[in-house]
Amino acid sequence: ASALWLVSPNPFVTISYLFGAMAGTAYSYGLGKYVETIGGSIDDTDMEGAGVGQARFAFLILLIAVVGKFRSQGLVEIPSIMGFFTYQLASLSQGLREIDD
Repeated sequence: ASALWLVSPNPFVTISYLFGAMAGTAYSYGLGKYVETIGGSIDDTDMEGAGVGQARFAFLILLIAVVGKFRSQGLVEIPSIMGFFTYQLASLSQGLREIDD
C-alpha cells in the first residue's frame, strides 16, 4: 500500500486499498474460524466461531456498502475490492510453497 502513495496522484486510492485490505484480513480471520468448525457436530456447544460461517460474506457486503456510502468523500471501489482480495495472494503462496520436511 505504501507504493500506492508514490504511484497514485489521488490519496483516496491508497486509503480505499487499505480499507479493503483491512476488510480482507477480517474476512480471512472469519474464514479461519469457519474452517476450524468443519467436522464438528451440531451438538458441539464449545466450538468457538461456529456462527461466523454464515456471516463471513458480510465483510465483503459491508465493504461495498461503506465504499458506496462514502464515494462522495473520495473512496474508490476498484482499489478497495483489490485490497480485499489481497489475502488471496498469501493463501496462494502458502498453498504453492514446497514443504521441505
